[in-house]
Amino acid sequence: MKFFLIILLIPFLSFFKSIEEGFISNSANNAAVPSFTTTPDGKIVLSWVETEKISKKVSFFYSIFDGYTFGEKIKVPIVDSASTHAEGMPRLSIKKDGSMIVTFELKKDNPTSRFGSDLLYVYSKDGKNWSTPDYVQSDRNPSKSHSFSRTVRLADGEIGVVWLDEKLTSKGRSVKFAKTSAEKGFGEPKVIDNQACECCRIEAITDSKGMLHVFYRDIYDDGSRDMSYVFSNDNGTSFSESRNAYSDKWQVNACPHAGPSATATPKGIWMTWFTGKENAAGIKVCDVATGKIINAEISTKVRTPQIITTKAGTTYLTYAEIKNQGDDYFKIIALRKLSGNAQTTYLSKNLEDCSYPSIISFENDLIIAYERKIGEQNSVIVWQKVQF
Repeated sequence: MKFFLIILLIPFLSFFKSIEEGFISNSANNAAVPSFTTTPDGKIVLSWVETEKISKKVSFFYSIFDGYTFGEKIKVPIVDSASTHAEGMPRLSIKKDGSMIVTFELKKDNPTSRFGSDLLYVYSKDGKNWSTPDYVQSDRNPSKSHSFSRTVRLADGEIGVVWLDEKLTSKGRSVKFAKTSAEKGFGEPKVIDNQACECCRIEAITDSKGMLHVFYRDIYDDGSRDMSYVFSNDNGTSFSESRNAYSDKWQVNACPHAGPSATATPKGIWMTWFTGKENAAGIKVCDVATGKIINAEISTKVRTPQIITTKAGTTYLTYAEIKNQGDDYFKIIALRKLSGNAQTTYLSKNLEDCSYPSIISFENDLIIAYERKIGEQNSVIVWQKVQF
Protein backbone atom coordinates (compact mmCIF):
# COMPACT_ATOMS: atom_id res chain seq x y z
CA MET A 1 0.00 0.00 0.00
CA LYS A 2 1.50 3.34 -1.01
CA PHE A 3 1.00 6.48 1.04
CA PHE A 4 1.65 10.03 -0.07
CA LEU A 5 3.44 12.36 2.29
CA ILE A 6 3.57 16.10 1.76
CA ILE A 7 5.41 18.57 3.97
CA LEU A 8 3.72 21.98 3.80
CA LEU A 9 5.49 25.27 4.51
CA ILE A 10 3.38 27.18 7.01
CA PRO A 11 3.30 30.99 7.13
CA PHE A 12 4.86 32.43 10.29
CA LEU A 13 1.48 33.66 11.47
CA SER A 14 0.18 30.10 11.84
CA PHE A 15 -0.02 28.67 15.36
CA PHE A 16 1.59 25.34 14.43
CA LYS A 17 5.02 24.31 13.16
CA SER A 18 4.21 21.92 10.34
CA ILE A 19 1.66 19.64 8.74
CA GLU A 20 2.26 16.15 7.45
CA GLU A 21 -0.40 15.08 4.98
CA GLY A 22 -1.38 11.94 3.11
CA PHE A 23 -4.41 10.15 1.74
CA ILE A 24 -5.28 6.63 2.67
CA SER A 25 -8.31 5.50 0.64
CA ASN A 26 -8.44 3.92 -2.81
CA SER A 27 -8.90 6.77 -5.32
CA ALA A 28 -10.83 4.40 -7.62
CA ASN A 29 -13.65 4.34 -5.03
CA ASN A 30 -15.69 7.06 -3.38
CA ALA A 31 -14.47 7.32 0.21
CA ALA A 32 -16.42 8.91 3.05
CA VAL A 33 -17.04 9.43 6.78
CA PRO A 34 -13.64 9.24 8.47
CA SER A 35 -13.78 8.56 12.19
CA PHE A 36 -11.18 8.18 14.94
CA THR A 37 -10.92 5.93 17.96
CA THR A 38 -8.05 4.65 20.10
CA THR A 39 -6.70 1.30 21.21
CA PRO A 40 -6.60 0.61 24.97
CA ASP A 41 -2.90 1.56 24.99
CA GLY A 42 -3.58 4.89 23.29
CA LYS A 43 -2.78 4.24 19.63
CA ILE A 44 -4.79 6.29 17.13
CA VAL A 45 -7.06 4.34 14.77
CA LEU A 46 -8.68 5.87 11.67
CA SER A 47 -11.66 4.20 10.01
CA TRP A 48 -13.71 5.05 6.92
CA VAL A 49 -15.88 3.55 4.17
CA GLU A 50 -15.33 3.16 0.44
CA THR A 51 -18.07 2.67 -2.16
CA GLU A 52 -17.32 1.11 -5.52
CA LYS A 53 -18.50 3.40 -8.32
CA ILE A 54 -20.26 0.80 -10.47
CA SER A 55 -21.44 -1.91 -8.06
CA LYS A 56 -22.14 0.57 -5.21
CA LYS A 57 -20.82 -2.04 -2.78
CA VAL A 58 -19.64 -0.60 0.54
CA SER A 59 -16.43 -1.64 2.31
CA PHE A 60 -15.24 -0.62 5.77
CA PHE A 61 -11.56 -0.13 6.58
CA TYR A 62 -9.36 0.88 9.48
CA SER A 63 -5.68 1.72 9.91
CA ILE A 64 -3.46 2.30 12.97
CA PHE A 65 -1.18 5.34 13.30
CA ASP A 66 2.41 4.45 14.25
CA GLY A 67 3.40 7.95 15.34
CA TYR A 68 4.49 8.99 11.86
CA THR A 69 2.01 7.60 9.36
CA PHE A 70 -0.92 5.20 9.04
CA GLY A 71 -0.04 1.55 8.49
CA GLU A 72 -1.76 -1.40 6.89
CA LYS A 73 -5.26 -0.78 5.56
CA ILE A 74 -7.45 -3.50 7.13
CA LYS A 75 -10.88 -4.43 5.82
CA VAL A 76 -13.76 -5.39 8.13
CA PRO A 77 -16.51 -7.57 6.61
CA ILE A 78 -19.72 -5.61 7.15
CA VAL A 79 -22.80 -5.83 4.92
CA ASP A 80 -21.89 -4.31 1.53
CA SER A 81 -25.15 -2.36 1.38
CA ALA A 82 -24.57 -0.60 4.72
CA SER A 83 -25.60 3.05 5.02
CA THR A 84 -22.80 5.59 4.76
CA HIS A 85 -24.54 8.84 5.74
CA ALA A 86 -22.40 11.08 7.93
CA GLU A 87 -24.92 11.51 10.74
CA GLY A 88 -25.04 7.76 11.44
CA MET A 89 -21.80 6.47 9.95
CA PRO A 90 -20.32 3.00 10.50
CA ARG A 91 -17.96 3.23 13.49
CA LEU A 92 -15.17 1.15 14.96
CA SER A 93 -14.93 0.84 18.74
CA ILE A 94 -12.31 -1.05 20.75
CA LYS A 95 -12.99 -2.52 24.18
CA LYS A 96 -10.49 -2.41 27.03
CA ASP A 97 -9.61 -6.05 26.38
CA GLY A 98 -8.65 -5.18 22.78
CA SER A 99 -11.65 -6.77 21.09
CA MET A 100 -13.28 -4.75 18.32
CA ILE A 101 -16.85 -3.85 17.38
CA VAL A 102 -18.03 -2.14 14.20
CA THR A 103 -21.58 -0.79 14.27
CA PHE A 104 -23.42 0.14 11.10
CA GLU A 105 -26.89 0.84 9.80
CA LEU A 106 -28.80 -1.06 7.16
CA LYS A 107 -31.56 0.69 5.25
CA LYS A 108 -34.93 -1.07 5.19
CA ASP A 109 -38.33 -0.35 3.75
CA ASN A 110 -40.33 1.42 6.42
CA PRO A 111 -43.90 2.51 5.68
CA THR A 112 -43.86 5.20 8.38
CA SER A 113 -40.38 6.73 8.12
CA ARG A 114 -37.94 7.53 5.34
CA PHE A 115 -35.18 6.96 7.90
CA GLY A 116 -36.08 3.29 8.29
CA SER A 117 -32.97 1.36 9.29
CA ASP A 118 -31.76 -1.46 11.48
CA LEU A 119 -28.67 -1.13 13.66
CA LEU A 120 -26.18 -3.99 13.37
CA TYR A 121 -22.66 -4.86 14.48
CA VAL A 122 -19.82 -7.29 13.88
CA TYR A 123 -17.37 -8.38 16.58
CA SER A 124 -13.78 -9.62 16.67
CA LYS A 125 -11.53 -10.68 19.54
CA ASP A 126 -8.34 -10.22 17.53
CA GLY A 127 -9.20 -7.77 14.73
CA LYS A 128 -8.81 -10.54 12.16
CA ASN A 129 -11.64 -13.03 12.61
CA TRP A 130 -15.05 -11.36 12.58
CA SER A 131 -18.49 -12.56 13.58
CA THR A 132 -21.44 -12.55 11.23
CA PRO A 133 -23.56 -9.38 11.48
CA ASP A 134 -26.01 -9.29 14.39
CA TYR A 135 -28.65 -6.77 15.50
CA VAL A 136 -28.05 -4.27 18.29
CA GLN A 137 -31.77 -3.96 18.93
CA SER A 138 -33.97 -6.97 19.64
CA ASP A 139 -37.11 -5.38 18.15
CA ARG A 140 -37.48 -6.43 14.49
CA ASN A 141 -40.75 -4.58 13.83
CA PRO A 142 -40.44 -3.35 10.21
CA SER A 143 -42.34 -0.14 11.03
CA LYS A 144 -39.68 0.95 13.53
CA SER A 145 -36.31 2.52 12.80
CA HIS A 146 -33.01 2.26 14.67
CA SER A 147 -30.42 4.68 13.32
CA PHE A 148 -28.18 7.77 13.79
CA SER A 149 -25.99 5.84 16.21
CA ARG A 150 -22.88 6.75 18.21
CA THR A 151 -20.57 4.36 20.06
CA VAL A 152 -18.32 5.17 23.01
CA ARG A 153 -15.85 3.24 25.20
CA LEU A 154 -17.06 3.37 28.79
CA ALA A 155 -14.93 3.65 31.93
CA ASP A 156 -15.43 -0.06 32.63
CA GLY A 157 -13.90 -0.93 29.24
CA GLU A 158 -17.16 -1.99 27.59
CA ILE A 159 -18.76 -0.27 24.57
CA GLY A 160 -21.92 1.75 24.81
CA VAL A 161 -24.06 2.76 21.84
CA VAL A 162 -26.65 5.54 21.69
CA TRP A 163 -29.13 5.86 18.84
CA LEU A 164 -32.47 7.25 17.71
CA ASP A 165 -35.28 4.74 17.87
CA GLU A 166 -39.07 4.44 17.71
CA LYS A 167 -41.51 7.31 18.10
CA LEU A 168 -42.89 7.37 21.65
CA THR A 169 -44.58 10.79 21.58
CA SER A 170 -46.34 12.89 18.96
CA LYS A 171 -43.00 14.41 17.88
CA GLY A 172 -39.58 13.14 16.93
CA ARG A 173 -38.04 9.86 18.05
CA SER A 174 -36.78 8.34 21.28
CA VAL A 175 -33.11 8.10 22.30
CA LYS A 176 -31.91 4.67 23.43
CA PHE A 177 -28.74 3.23 24.95
CA ALA A 178 -27.29 -0.28 25.14
CA LYS A 179 -23.89 -1.64 26.17
CA THR A 180 -21.77 -4.73 25.76
CA SER A 181 -20.76 -7.13 28.50
CA ALA A 182 -17.69 -9.35 28.80
CA GLU A 183 -17.30 -11.46 25.63
CA LYS A 184 -20.91 -10.69 24.67
CA GLY A 185 -22.73 -8.34 22.34
CA PHE A 186 -25.13 -5.57 23.24
CA GLY A 187 -27.69 -6.07 25.97
CA GLU A 188 -31.27 -4.85 26.17
CA PRO A 189 -31.69 -1.16 25.32
CA LYS A 190 -33.06 1.50 27.65
CA VAL A 191 -34.76 4.78 26.82
CA ILE A 192 -32.79 7.82 27.96
CA ASP A 193 -35.11 10.40 26.34
CA ASN A 194 -38.56 9.73 24.89
CA GLN A 195 -38.47 12.63 22.41
CA ALA A 196 -35.63 14.01 20.26
CA CYS A 197 -35.04 15.34 16.76
CA GLU A 198 -35.46 12.58 14.16
CA CYS A 199 -32.21 12.70 12.25
CA CYS A 200 -29.11 14.33 13.74
CA ARG A 201 -25.76 12.89 14.77
CA ILE A 202 -25.38 11.98 18.47
CA GLU A 203 -22.26 12.67 20.54
CA ALA A 204 -21.02 10.57 23.47
CA ILE A 205 -17.74 10.93 25.39
CA THR A 206 -16.27 9.46 28.58
CA ASP A 207 -14.22 11.88 30.64
CA SER A 208 -11.13 11.20 32.77
CA LYS A 209 -13.30 10.68 35.86
CA GLY A 210 -15.27 7.92 34.13
CA MET A 211 -18.48 9.91 33.59
CA LEU A 212 -20.39 9.36 30.36
CA HIS A 213 -21.75 12.49 28.64
CA VAL A 214 -24.35 12.24 25.85
CA PHE A 215 -25.49 15.10 23.60
CA TYR A 216 -28.17 15.15 20.90
CA ARG A 217 -30.41 17.55 19.05
CA ASP A 218 -33.75 17.62 20.83
CA ILE A 219 -37.17 18.76 19.73
CA TYR A 220 -39.02 20.78 22.34
CA ASP A 221 -42.70 21.44 22.77
CA ASP A 222 -42.34 24.99 21.41
CA GLY A 223 -40.89 23.58 18.17
CA SER A 224 -37.27 24.60 18.75
CA ARG A 225 -34.51 22.10 17.99
CA ASP A 226 -31.60 22.71 20.32
CA MET A 227 -29.06 20.46 22.01
CA SER A 228 -29.94 18.36 25.04
CA TYR A 229 -27.60 16.66 27.49
CA VAL A 230 -27.70 13.63 29.79
CA PHE A 231 -24.95 11.98 31.81
CA SER A 232 -24.26 8.70 33.58
CA ASN A 233 -21.81 8.13 36.44
CA ASP A 234 -22.30 4.34 36.50
CA ASN A 235 -21.33 3.28 32.96
CA GLY A 236 -24.82 3.55 31.56
CA THR A 237 -26.70 1.68 34.28
CA SER A 238 -28.68 4.87 34.95
CA PHE A 239 -28.89 8.33 33.41
CA SER A 240 -29.69 11.83 34.59
CA GLU A 241 -32.78 13.66 33.46
CA SER A 242 -32.39 15.33 30.10
CA ARG A 243 -31.75 19.07 30.13
CA ASN A 244 -31.20 21.77 27.54
CA ALA A 245 -27.47 22.37 27.04
CA TYR A 246 -27.88 25.78 25.40
CA SER A 247 -31.11 27.56 24.52
CA ASP A 248 -30.76 28.83 20.96
CA LYS A 249 -34.52 28.59 20.38
CA TRP A 250 -33.92 27.65 16.74
CA GLN A 251 -37.37 27.16 15.27
CA VAL A 252 -37.19 24.84 12.27
CA ASN A 253 -39.79 22.44 10.96
CA ALA A 254 -37.24 20.21 9.26
CA CYS A 255 -34.32 17.91 9.97
CA PRO A 256 -31.09 19.91 10.32
CA HIS A 257 -28.84 16.84 9.85
CA ALA A 258 -26.31 18.56 12.10
CA GLY A 259 -25.32 17.05 15.42
CA PRO A 260 -23.01 18.17 18.25
CA SER A 261 -19.42 17.40 19.22
CA ALA A 262 -17.99 17.56 22.75
CA THR A 263 -14.68 17.43 24.60
CA ALA A 264 -13.45 17.27 28.18
CA THR A 265 -11.29 20.31 28.91
CA PRO A 266 -9.46 21.31 32.13
CA LYS A 267 -12.29 23.81 32.64
CA GLY A 268 -15.13 21.30 32.14
CA ILE A 269 -17.11 19.77 29.29
CA TRP A 270 -17.39 21.94 26.18
CA MET A 271 -19.85 21.32 23.36
CA THR A 272 -19.93 22.68 19.80
CA TRP A 273 -22.83 22.59 17.36
CA PHE A 274 -24.39 24.25 14.33
CA THR A 275 -27.43 26.44 14.76
CA GLY A 276 -29.56 27.98 12.03
CA LYS A 277 -31.16 30.48 14.39
CA GLU A 278 -32.40 33.54 12.49
CA ASN A 279 -29.75 36.30 12.39
CA ALA A 280 -27.40 34.13 14.48
CA ALA A 281 -26.72 31.09 12.30
CA GLY A 282 -23.34 29.45 12.62
CA ILE A 283 -21.14 27.39 14.93
CA LYS A 284 -21.03 27.92 18.68
CA VAL A 285 -18.93 26.48 21.52
CA CYS A 286 -20.30 26.55 25.06
CA ASP A 287 -19.33 25.42 28.54
CA VAL A 288 -21.99 22.82 29.32
CA ALA A 289 -22.00 23.44 33.08
CA THR A 290 -22.45 27.20 32.87
CA GLY A 291 -24.03 27.69 29.46
CA LYS A 292 -21.41 30.35 28.71
CA ILE A 293 -20.48 30.80 25.04
CA ILE A 294 -16.73 30.20 24.68
CA ASN A 295 -16.46 30.94 20.97
CA ALA A 296 -18.74 31.49 17.98
CA GLU A 297 -18.44 31.72 14.22
CA ILE A 298 -21.67 33.42 13.15
CA SER A 299 -21.98 32.64 9.46
CA THR A 300 -24.33 30.65 7.23
CA LYS A 301 -21.28 29.21 5.46
CA VAL A 302 -19.86 27.04 8.27
CA ARG A 303 -20.77 23.40 8.89
CA THR A 304 -20.01 20.17 10.77
CA PRO A 305 -17.91 21.34 13.74
CA GLN A 306 -15.75 18.90 15.68
CA ILE A 307 -13.82 19.66 18.87
CA ILE A 308 -10.94 18.09 20.80
CA THR A 309 -8.61 18.89 23.73
CA THR A 310 -4.92 17.94 23.74
CA LYS A 311 -2.95 16.35 26.55
CA ALA A 312 -1.65 19.83 27.42
CA GLY A 313 -5.22 21.06 27.87
CA THR A 314 -5.53 23.21 24.73
CA THR A 315 -8.82 22.93 22.85
CA TYR A 316 -9.17 23.07 19.07
CA LEU A 317 -12.18 23.36 16.79
CA THR A 318 -12.34 22.17 13.19
CA TYR A 319 -15.15 22.67 10.69
CA ALA A 320 -15.95 23.01 6.98
CA GLU A 321 -16.51 26.46 5.52
CA ILE A 322 -18.10 27.25 2.15
CA LYS A 323 -15.98 29.53 -0.07
CA ASN A 324 -15.93 30.46 -3.71
CA GLN A 325 -13.41 31.42 -6.34
CA GLY A 326 -15.33 33.09 -9.15
CA ASP A 327 -18.19 30.77 -10.05
CA ASP A 328 -16.58 27.78 -8.33
CA TYR A 329 -17.89 26.95 -4.86
CA PHE A 330 -16.15 24.56 -2.51
CA LYS A 331 -15.75 23.75 1.19
CA ILE A 332 -12.44 24.30 2.98
CA ILE A 333 -11.35 22.81 6.30
CA ALA A 334 -10.70 25.33 9.07
CA LEU A 335 -8.80 24.76 12.33
CA ARG A 336 -9.22 27.14 15.27
CA LYS A 337 -7.27 27.29 18.51
CA LEU A 338 -9.63 28.19 21.35
CA SER A 339 -7.25 29.90 23.76
CA GLY A 340 -6.15 33.49 24.19
CA ASN A 341 -7.15 35.30 21.04
CA ALA A 342 -8.76 32.50 19.04
CA GLN A 343 -6.68 31.87 15.92
CA THR A 344 -7.94 30.22 12.74
CA THR A 345 -6.05 28.72 9.83
CA TYR A 346 -7.11 26.65 6.82
CA LEU A 347 -5.85 23.14 6.22
CA SER A 348 -7.10 22.53 2.70
CA LYS A 349 -6.68 24.53 -0.49
CA ASN A 350 -8.99 26.50 -2.73
CA LEU A 351 -10.97 24.42 -5.26
CA GLU A 352 -10.55 21.29 -3.13
CA ASP A 353 -14.08 20.44 -1.98
CA CYS A 354 -13.51 19.14 1.55
CA SER A 355 -16.06 18.07 4.16
CA TYR A 356 -16.85 16.12 7.33
CA PRO A 357 -13.65 16.65 9.31
CA SER A 358 -12.84 14.36 12.22
CA ILE A 359 -10.23 15.29 14.82
CA ILE A 360 -8.25 13.60 17.58
CA SER A 361 -5.28 14.56 19.74
CA PHE A 362 -1.95 12.74 19.46
CA GLU A 363 0.08 13.64 22.54
CA ASN A 364 0.03 17.45 22.18
CA ASP A 365 -0.41 17.45 18.41
CA LEU A 366 -3.54 16.84 16.34
CA ILE A 367 -4.62 14.49 13.59
CA ILE A 368 -7.44 15.61 11.34
CA ALA A 369 -9.10 13.50 8.64
CA TYR A 370 -11.69 14.59 6.11
CA GLU A 371 -13.24 13.89 2.71
CA ARG A 372 -11.62 15.63 -0.26
CA LYS A 373 -12.82 15.87 -3.86
CA ILE A 374 -11.09 17.84 -6.60
CA GLY A 375 -13.09 18.47 -9.75
CA GLU A 376 -14.52 15.23 -11.09
CA GLN A 377 -12.23 13.02 -9.02
CA ASN A 378 -13.67 10.57 -6.55
CA SER A 379 -13.69 11.60 -2.91
CA VAL A 380 -10.67 10.39 -0.93
CA ILE A 381 -9.87 10.38 2.79
CA VAL A 382 -7.09 12.83 3.62
CA TRP A 383 -5.28 12.83 6.97
CA GLN A 384 -3.08 15.57 8.38
CA LYS A 385 -0.86 15.54 11.44
CA VAL A 386 -0.55 19.06 12.83
CA GLN A 387 2.57 19.58 14.94
CA PHE A 388 2.84 22.42 17.46
